[in-house]
Amino acid sequence: MESLPLALIGALLPLPMWLWLRRQVAARFSMWVALDAAPWLAAYLLLLGMTARPLLSGGAVAGALLFIAIAAFAKRARLGDGLVFTDGGLLWQVFVHPRFYVPFVPRAVLVVGVIAGIALALGVLVLEPGLDFASAQRVAVLVLGAVLLGITLRPLFLLRGAIIQQVPAADAAGFGPLACFALHARLAATERAARQARHAPAPPMLHLADPAPHLLLLQLESFCDPRRFGLAQALPHKDRLAQTALTQGSLAVSAFGANTMRTEFAVLTGLEDTALGLDRFNPYFRFARQPIGSLAWELRGAGYQTLCLHPFDARFFGRDKVLPALGFARFDAAPAFEDAEHVRGLVSDAAIAQRLAADLAAATLPGFWYVITVAAHGPWEGDDPARSWADCMAASDAMLGEVMRAAKACPRPVVVVAFGDHRPALPIAQGGKETDYVIWRSDRPGDGRAEKLNAVGLHRAIRDAMQG
Repeated sequence: MESLPLALIGALLPLPMWLWLRRQVAARFSMWVALDAAPWLAAYLLLLGMTARPLLSGGAVAGALLFIAIAAFAKRARLGDGLVFTDGGLLWQVFVHPRFYVPFVPRAVLVVGVIAGIALALGVLVLEPGLDFASAQRVAVLVLGAVLLGITLRPLFLLRGAIIQQVPAADAAGFGPLACFALHARLAATERAARQARHAPAPPMLHLADPAPHLLLLQLESFCDPRRFGLAQALPHKDRLAQTALTQGSLAVSAFGANTMRTEFAVLTGLEDTALGLDRFNPYFRFARQPIGSLAWELRGAGYQTLCLHPFDARFFGRDKVLPALGFARFDAAPAFEDAEHVRGLVSDAAIAQRLAADLAAATLPGFWYVITVAAHGPWEGDDPARSWADCMAASDAMLGEVMRAAKACPRPVVVVAFGDHRPALPIAQGGKETDYVIWRSDRPGDGRAEKLNAVGLHRAIRDAMQG
């Protein structure tokens, strides 16, 4: 019993972080508060049972909750969205590719947090003696921790009659943020197999002309016309494409400043959010890890070579597993661009254009190239980040010019589709989510008809451009 006070003190260490996390989502104190506390209490008890060090265990859980709370605060401040359960699948990217995440956290918070965390951890390791746990006490602590872990992983049985709205903000306020993560994760898992089965690859439905056209689908990082935001940045090649496009205009995407995979998945598959349920927040986390019907599968079934070019880490967003499941027979990632030109440490758009021109010149069979650029990814440095981003848009525009020239020189018709995955995460771009798109065909000039589309509508427009 002498160990009880220290154990209680250790259990209280995560409490302020948990309360801050709850305050961010305006969580109400209700009968579900115990479910919201279960995840961190389970972690504390399991660590305590294994280490017999309450301060170390409580401090570790407090650190984890602080990390989650800071991430939630930064995401909401920068992107206008709170954390969702699928964000857990992106955690490793924070450590492997910190340049895409860490700059969005205030530097003072980051430095102080890291120094304080290391100092406290070292101090506890050196100074805290282990509790003199009896075997029965240790077993009881571990069993209780395991029970709470089981509740965290299988929480639905507790919710007889409770209404899960499947809206993160509403459910986080009603159940608490950690409970919301657990509920949404489990509910998505129970529905996933049936949803996947309803959208498995099907026989080709496209009616292609002879000769079948190549398709270049260019997903341009943070691409949006800077003139939308009052920036004087000419995009002559994009404008020229738009003048003779089959259709062009604004593209409504589901998120601001991030979540590329949502736009990407919708354009490739044509699936509405309602078809994905809670997996809509990141289809690549679990949903698209097995074959899902897509434009790539359909063209592959029609004899096309299907290739994705993404000059970055193939594991980012789990694309190394997802893209084959979406029908791409080949995925050329960072290793294929080791000798390519780099700008700001990322493969340039000009290098992508050179690769596409070479591929088009050498192609003997119809091909579908899905290109995911990365050179314009934030953060944008300098005294004027918006100006830095606009310069990136100029480089993307130059790439479009090179692609258009290569398409015109190709003996086979080429359909070129370019679109922005999301707006840049900049204050100047806030207030909307629309980006830009253009659909152009080398053998059939259009009248530049303007049409507002969303990502699913773009999928359908691409299919129309490929036929007849």
